[in-house]
Amino acid sequence: MNKQNKKIYTALMNRIAIALMLNQGLITILGTVLSKLEAKNTALGGENGLDLLFRLGECIVYFASFVLPVMLFNELNKNADREIYEPLESPKASLIETIMMMGISLGAITLSAYANYYIVNAFWDYSEFTQQFFWSVELKYTYQIIIYFIYSAIIPALVEELLFRETVCRVLTVYGKGTAVVASAALFALMHSNVEQLLYTFVAGLLLGWIYVETKSIVFPILLHFVNNGISSLDAIIYEKCSSEVYNAYSSYSSIFIWIFMFISLAVFLIKIIKKGSFIQKLTLKPDENGNEVAPLTISERITGFFSLGISLFTMYSIAMMVYFIYLCVKTV
Repeated sequence: MNKQNKKIYTALMNRIAIALMLNQGLITILGTVLSKLEAKNTALGGENGLDLLFRLGECIVYFASFVLPVMLFNELNKNADREIYEPLESPKASLIETIMMMGISLGAITLSAYANYYIVNAFWDYSEFTQQFFWSVELKYTYQIIIYFIYSAIIPALVEELLFRETVCRVLTVYGKGTAVVASAALFALMHSNVEQLLYTFVAGLLLGWIYVETKSIVFPILLHFVNNGISSLDAIIYEKCSSEVYNAYSSYSSIFIWIFMFISLAVFLIKIIKKGSFIQKLTLKPDENGNEVAPLTISERITGFFSLGISLFTMYSIAMMVYFIYLCVKTV
């Protein structure tokens, strides 16, 4: 990597870091203010009208906490040479290949969620704390159910993919597609600042990034993200509002759908690989100035380029937040 490219890459990474820190700052500050106002309202008895406003406020805060950093990054980067970091213009995966990747990914994400849960709870009962701190829901009225689904399934699928795939992963293709997928997945996992989600969100980030770089479209990662979150959101809603028989039926049928979708996709995927070789592009290649794919950067160049001052600060902040939540968990127990 020559000095000019290194300077460009470092500047890109610092702009990404600024966007990510703004994201965390908005979530922390606006979320804290809103939760304190909501707690004060609850202490005073609460009213449905105000409850509706608070829940809509949560949606607006979460939406803004991702969209504003993307807008800031685009503003900071408007004079940059976009030819340097645009995704490769190599052939896109076909629709059937994309569907197969989504089926495999949905199953793998579900498996990673189970693995993450059991690994964490093998050491301490972190789930009880996160159930209260992260996942507690109160769904007495119809509007609460609707807003909860919008907040937990629709908005995250849109805004998280906009920031982490369409912005972060796209920019990181300067280091090669494989590095872009892995690095954006790591930042995606760190953003959640939750040990109980760390492995799960990293695996999800890998698979969402894989689909993004292979399809060259943000539509399919958004769709997969929505389906994954939607299944979980419906699980919480049905658990809260329906009988145990209905919940057990939904849980069984949704699991059957995921596993059948995954195994069929995996079978077709393997058949295609055997017949024509891997249709998946080599994830480590990057384009030269003429758009031709060339040998990847060295490991040293990737590490030193990626860990700019800004990214290092974001990483330390995210780890500190995870340690803080672990402390709260231990203190609570």
